Amino acid sequence: MTALAAYALLAAGVAPEDPAMGAALAAVRRTPNDFTYVTALKALALAAADPKKYADDIQLCADRLVFFQGPTGGWGYGRCGPAAPDPNVDRGRPSKAAELALRRICERPDASNTQFAVLALSEAEHAGAKVPPDAWQKAERFLRAGQLPGGGWGYVYHDPDPAEAYGSMTAAVAASLLLCHDRLARQEPAEASADRLAAVEKGLDWMAARFTLQENPGRALAWYYFWLYGLERAAVAGGRRTYGDHDWFREGAAMLVHGQRPDGAWTERIYHDALCLLFLAKGYRPLLVQRLQWEGAWRRDPRDLDHLVRYLGRRAGGEPVAWQTVAPSAPLGDWLAAPILHVAGKGPLRMLAANVPQLKAYVEQGGLVLFDAEGGDAAFLESVRTMLAREFPESRLEPLPADHPIYRAVHAVGAAPPAPGPPAAGTPPAPPTPLPLEALNLGCRAAVLVARHGLAGEWAAGDPSRPNDALRLGENLALYTTAGDTLPERLAPAAILALPPDAPPPRGANRIGQVQHDGDWQPRPYALPSLLKEAAERFGVALVSRPEPVRLADLGLGRFHVLYMTGHRAPHFTDQEKANLREYLDRGGVLWAEACCGRAAFDRAFRELAGGLFADARLEELPADHPIYKGKVGTPIQDVAYTAAVQAESPALRRPVLLGLSRGGHLAVIYSPYGMACGLDGLRTYGARALAPADARRLATNILLYALAF
Repeated sequence: MTALAAYALLAAGVAPEDPAMGAALAAVRRTPNDFTYVTALKALALAAADPKKYADDIQLCADRLVFFQGPTGGWGYGRCGPAAPDPNVDRGRPSKAAELALRRICERPDASNTQFAVLALSEAEHAGAKVPPDAWQKAERFLRAGQLPGGGWGYVYHDPDPAEAYGSMTAAVAASLLLCHDRLARQEPAEASADRLAAVEKGLDWMAARFTLQENPGRALAWYYFWLYGLERAAVAGGRRTYGDHDWFREGAAMLVHGQRPDGAWTERIYHDALCLLFLAKGYRPLLVQRLQWEGAWRRDPRDLDHLVRYLGRRAGGEPVAWQTVAPSAPLGDWLAAPILHVAGKGPLRMLAANVPQLKAYVEQGGLVLFDAEGGDAAFLESVRTMLAREFPESRLEPLPADHPIYRAVHAVGAAPPAPGPPAAGTPPAPPTPLPLEALNLGCRAAVLVARHGLAGEWAAGDPSRPNDALRLGENLALYTTAGDTLPERLAPAAILALPPDAPPPRGANRIGQVQHDGDWQPRPYALPSLLKEAAERFGVALVSRPEPVRLADLGLGRFHVLYMTGHRAPHFTDQEKANLREYLDRGGVLWAEACCGRAAFDRAFRELAGGLFADARLEELPADHPIYKGKVGTPIQDVAYTAAVQAESPALRRPVLLGLSRGGHLAVIYSPYGMACGLDGLRTYGARALAPADARRLATNILLYALAF
């Protein structure tokens, strides 16, 4: 009981260093390895607490469990009696008849003891313990043999009376088979893996058809809390978001929170409470990645993403994260529950016409799609490239540069970036990147990746405790997509950005134009509308709801009170366009510009553009007492915070940095070399040279209000 309680509390976030937990773990270590349940739970608790510190204890538990395994591959309560080779345990000597009766009970294999033994051996092996391969083979045969025609499993297999399927045992065996699969699929034909996964799927379908939170299907209220625990285990192991139409965690968590007593317990039994806590703690882990169940040969093997999230959870300071599958028909909010959408498989990618717009919306809302060609499948790659060219005509799929953060953010993976200048004589060429990716960029980030040679297979082949380059690249990818921010809570609704209706501006509204150019003129389409909405609501300014795209060749620039300009690459303008801009500014117009994400190419080009507009005026940094900072309109701003990328290059920078160009007594050009739009739309961007979101919003509001008022 102590081991189970400690295991549940550790899963819920109690630190191993907590004094009460330390006492519990000491008690767990003193517990003899007498029975299967005890030994398994002891291994689970110690592996969860500190796999290195308790390595010897965990190995002893694993050895004992292997000894307990019966000839048919399953586990009973343990090999009881004096034959048990444990010199630390003195049981006394019962009568011969009692000993034989006890041994029959202890050694009779059942699915319940077996599920805990398999789980403990899995966690022990992940902690570094050695488990003989045949233990997995025997366990898998035992579990497969017990599946009933309808797909479910019962408690005892090899009794004269036939077993009856019920929920908690079906869930337990499905989860256990997936753990066996993780070990066996590495060295077996694909057909064997497919057969095993089909058996698991049949069991999960049995559960989905009988899903209920009111009882344990097939057993009424008996072993009810083991049913809840099994629901979580099978779903997490298989990446399952739903059983049928039921969101198992959302529904189960709501029921448990509603049913919890004032003292924190659910029942009078500690082991029931521990199982409830395990359901909540492991099911609540935030989602990093979801796999799309597209129509066709989508990748069904869960080992790759399981290895990835296990590896990330093992990293120093790493918080446990989760993965799951998601259906193409699921609403956009469900897709946005994770920042990475993994689309993997073989053969032509078949996406329904209704799903493709949602795929575009997902990346536009900040998600990253990873297309993963299983085994380098050519048909899959061709269909993906065709779809991307059709749906993103203004962006190109290109090889990811060797110095990109996805190759470098945490670990240097692949070929080193080339040194500047020509290679020295006799220098061999750099080896090709072993994990080549192609990327399609939207705005400040790589929004779509294509793994040409099957990244999932490398994740599946990797060991979370001894990671290969693919798992290390996965860590880079996790940091890149989250920009170091914490993931949303598991049940938090996704924030879906929406543009206001493209309606005619209200009478008397201040009109804002956004300059179109060839340097990626609208990288953050939700940013400025968000600012305009807030400024109108907070300060009562009459504003349009969204900026109007405009080219500098337009002869009617004067209808705009403010022109806004941003981008990533260097924009190019004709002499006539520059002349039109010059006239607009001379007539009292204001050009507000920013280098989106602080991109150097745009920054250089804009400074050159502004410097060539007027012979007698140039960009200069605004003084600290400028009205924009003083808050004559808006709010006073003295110090601001910047993103990690800016802090790394300028640790002492605390002041806002704006450049201005005055013309005819008014500030005609207001320019920020640091990004602000990154903080207006709420979309995470790794490596952005920008203001922190709250200060970006404050400063952008002041700029807008100043440009309209002065």
